Amino acid sequence: MASAERLPVAVIGVGHLGRHHARLLGQVPGAELVGVVDSRPEQAQAVAKDLGVPAFASADELPRHVRAVSVAVPTSLHHAVVCPLLERGISVLVEKPMAATLEEARGMAALAADRGVLLQVGHIERFNPALAVLSRLHVQPRFIEAQRLAPFTYRALDVSVIMDLMIHDIDIVLDLAGAPLADVQATGGPVLGKHVDICSARLTFANGCVANLVASRVSFEPSRRTRIFGADAYVSLDFSTRRAFLVRKAAGFVPGSLSPADAARIPPKASFKEFIAQGLLDTEELVMDEANALQQELTAFVEAVRSGHGAVARPRVASAEEGLRAMEVATRISELVAAHRWT
Repeated sequence: MASAERLPVAVIGVGHLGRHHARLLGQVPGAELVGVVDSRPEQAQAVAKDLGVPAFASADELPRHVRAVSVAVPTSLHHAVVCPLLERGISVLVEKPMAATLEEARGMAALAADRGVLLQVGHIERFNPALAVLSRLHVQPRFIEAQRLAPFTYRALDVSVIMDLMIHDIDIVLDLAGAPLADVQATGGPVLGKHVDICSARLTFANGCVANLVASRVSFEPSRRTRIFGADAYVSLDFSTRRAFLVRKAAGFVPGSLSPADAARIPPKASFKEFIAQGLLDTEELVMDEANALQQELTAFVEAVRSGHGAVARPRVASAEEGLRAMEVATRISELVAAHRWT
């Protein structure tokens, strides 16, 4: 595609999340929003009017020159909506989870490869500034603790909390661990709906790294935090506030070398700050940008399509294979939860 030519794009599903896809996609350099699709005519018309584009009732009505589509329909519809687009040679960004079942996800990935079009999965936390900061620290994790809690809403009740929330952290730790997955343990159960609402999983990797994941959508307070413990560093990430905190051992300090005599020199009621001031640890609050993660994700999608998919290799973009990988682990966790289901 010529650099000056704008990529014709559209959005299918302009509800709670999709309307933001449409608004931001229309602002991406090199893209031209040519329409929005929703099965609810009033919803489609309302969003289309705000953005000054046509509204359509189905994907079949989209102009033939559309090259890329962002899909933000319920997970149960992903396969039925995405596959006809791929058949038409249209590149797709589909929200996570990739599909309702592993079989459907595998079929979508295979179809995209067969048609030679891009299928990108919307693992938006890859674009969170907190995670971007972590990638520059080069900390090799030995232990990861990820907690993703949310108050109950009536959205995404067609999937479990594993596919809805935990899959974000599954995708993240599969990258951070740097080794094949060796073992999975999990427990959880439904609380308010028919699908699992709370889950705890433990992933063990071939290099000894262990990740504990907790996800809940029936919590009183929201929380999205990840802690990474390495050989000589500790990183705390808050995905909600986009703040990160780094602790490293001070130069010259040998971990494990403290003795009771050393402790005697520190005031009994010393705060943590006073403790680290003894020259044992260095701390730093990490500075990150204020970038809009969804806009960055959509921009990466447009760039990948415009460049012939070459940009999909960028570290933060989730390919169909990576989306499928996260779904495979999420499915394994779901199977373990089902086998030990709470009653």
